[in-house]
Amino acid sequence: MKIRITKGKNKGICGKVVGVYMDGRYDINVTNRKPNQPKQTIVKMTDCEEVR
Repeated sequence: MKIRITKGKNKGICGKVVGVYMDGRYDINVTNRKPNQPKQTIVKMTDCEEVR
């Protein structure tokens, strides 16, 4: 599943979900990285939307 972050300091980042945590977070691989940005990040489910 591909998602886009809509809130917070990482707003606008797109990525592919590689893991789901029981407390409502996604572990994602970032696809449109900027310099000095991690390849993976953890984001709350409420701060993102699914992209088709």
